[in-house]
Amino acid sequence: MPFLMYVHGFNSSEKSYKSQQVKQRMEALGLGEHFACPRLPWQPAKAIAELSDFIEQRLAEEHEVALVGSSLGGFYATYLGERFQLPVVLVNPAVEAPKLLRHYLGPQHNPYTDEHYVLAERHMGELEAIDIAAPETSRTWLMVQEQDEVLDYRAALQRYPTPAKLTHEEGGDHSFVKFDRFIDEILRFSGFSV
Repeated sequence: MPFLMYVHGFNSSEKSYKSQQVKQRMEALGLGEHFACPRLPWQPAKAIAELSDFIEQRLAEEHEVALVGSSLGGFYATYLGERFQLPVVLVNPAVEAPKLLRHYLGPQHNPYTDEHYVLAERHMGELEAIDIAAPETSRTWLMVQEQDEVLDYRAALQRYPTPAKLTHEEGGDHSFVKFDRFIDEILRFSGFSV
């Protein structure tokens, strides 16, 4: 049976709006036990270690794991998809995360979890260590909207030049406007019969 893991973005949590939309739809379909969105540590290396452990546990239980990653979660999902050979859905992914997050060095506050922490240069090194310059795209669905106010969508199109599936829309924003239109299709892409 497939298992879908949602990988949330920077200064987000398991309560992110898109993850809740996916969770609610899967629960409505009786698939709630086949979904997870773990709350990630803000340190990239710790986040990847926890996600890797989670995936390994599901694979050991003979689940077919698929990932949905948004923003920084898309950067993480790219690495994990390569490592474990998993299908991935990338929603406005932060493909240039080590460069992008340098603009956020210093004190941070996560409004979802109320955590306060300091993002440092060493954390950029942790991101660089998992940066996949030329990812395998045959298992990738790339979703971008051109009016993303946080990221340049063109960077994602360059990083994933031939994805298995591409949703490229004018307008929108970083949250990916009307994401819920695609949830059932995402479930099918992830191996569910919906």
